[in-house]
Amino acid sequence: MNSVWALLASIALIRTTLSNYLPEKLRLYISARFEEWTRRFNTDETMVFKDYQSSKMNQLFQAANLYPGESLPTISIPRVTVEKTENVRNLTFSMEKNTEMIDVYENIPMKWKYFSEYSQGMSKHEIRWYELSFHKEYKSLVTKCYLPYILERANKIKERNRVVQLHTAAHDFSTPKPVIIQHPMTFETLAMDGNLKKELVEDLDRFMNSKEYYQQIGKVWKRGYLLYGPPGTGKSSLIAAMANHLNFDIYNLNLSAVSSDFVLQNLLLSTANRSILVIEDIDCSIKFQNRESGIEQPIKYQQQNKVTLSGLLNFFDGILSCCGEGKILVATTNYKDRIDPALLRAGRMDMHIYLTYCTFSAFKQLALRYLEISDHSLFHHIQKLLPKVKVSPAEVAGELMKTRDPKASMEGLIKHLEEKMATLKLVPSTIHLFLRHQIAKSMNLQYHFLWHVMELVWTM
Repeated sequence: MNSVWALLASIALIRTTLSNYLPEKLRLYISARFEEWTRRFNTDETMVFKDYQSSKMNQLFQAANLYPGESLPTISIPRVTVEKTENVRNLTFSMEKNTEMIDVYENIPMKWKYFSEYSQGMSKHEIRWYELSFHKEYKSLVTKCYLPYILERANKIKERNRVVQLHTAAHDFSTPKPVIIQHPMTFETLAMDGNLKKELVEDLDRFMNSKEYYQQIGKVWKRGYLLYGPPGTGKSSLIAAMANHLNFDIYNLNLSAVSSDFVLQNLLLSTANRSILVIEDIDCSIKFQNRESGIEQPIKYQQQNKVTLSGLLNFFDGILSCCGEGKILVATTNYKDRIDPALLRAGRMDMHIYLTYCTFSAFKQLALRYLEISDHSLFHHIQKLLPKVKVSPAEVAGELMKTRDPKASMEGLIKHLEEKMATLKLVPSTIHLFLRHQIAKSMNLQYHFLWHVMELVWTM
């Protein structure tokens, strides 16, 4: 022990002597060589990730800010910062400043430290950084494998925790502040034909897992869906289920409020990656000329038509649509035949989804969700009535919600369906009486023709 103290005393004496009697340049040279000599015996290496690098947010700092938080709830650490904001789904955990944690990657310990301090001067601002320490023999593994792994994990954490937001894309370049969508609809709760639902979910999942495949075949990683069918058949609910399934933001585009093709292109550029762009009632929001009709529009009408069909086609799959990745475009309409065929082809609308009135398959899903039953003696009666009555899933759900008693609820639904059937029969009967009255007043051949048509329909 005495020899150790003697050595330390000798080193101190040497340093004092060097400091007092040697020239500055020689002293600095000896000090540098001494530090180089001591570093040879240091087996650790440290990387520093500052919050801002060249005035831009450092992506590695952002990743480091997210990645350790996934392990913090399960490890022993003196101080942990816990947050929950409206823009994230779950609690977020982060390291308190001047604390450290050990992460193990490929059985190799990685030591993380977090630091924070305020700058000196008039304009004080917080400076934050992470330090990652490891054995220097693993430097290649850290740079080539560990850091890319952290970036990938951080992106997945961010996507999983973010909440779905609704953006309104209209009025040239200005858009209102997005609002958080709290729509509870999911594919598990969506009343939709079972086979069609399964096909759509598989298509969405296949698209999300095909980024490399799209790059390999030279196609832009995007997909288009056309939702069409009668009003009230669940088109908006399906869009909400798609957004919740993919955890994508929704951009609602009102074409009638867009002033030109140029503005339309800039709205496309402003939408974020991995988002759903929705054009509802595409056949009603703006009138386009059907190019296959061969009828040219008057010049006055062309000037009023601010967004052209050509501009919309370029919006779907022109050169600007290559900007961004993972975007999904959804258009809805009640009348598919009113849309120009050029908009419907593959590459623009890759999958056409027909949403019809409530089927027995959709009814069973509603009964399971609202009444918690999968079978009942009244199911058979409802199965016979549904094909004869045009009733939307939302309308059926409204009837099932009136009471929690399964028998009473389905009896109410049966009564509602039978009343709609009676109304449907009353309409032809009224027309039938009107034609008889008109024939009695005149011998018009058109009334006689309609009379025979009604007689034929009535007896079917």
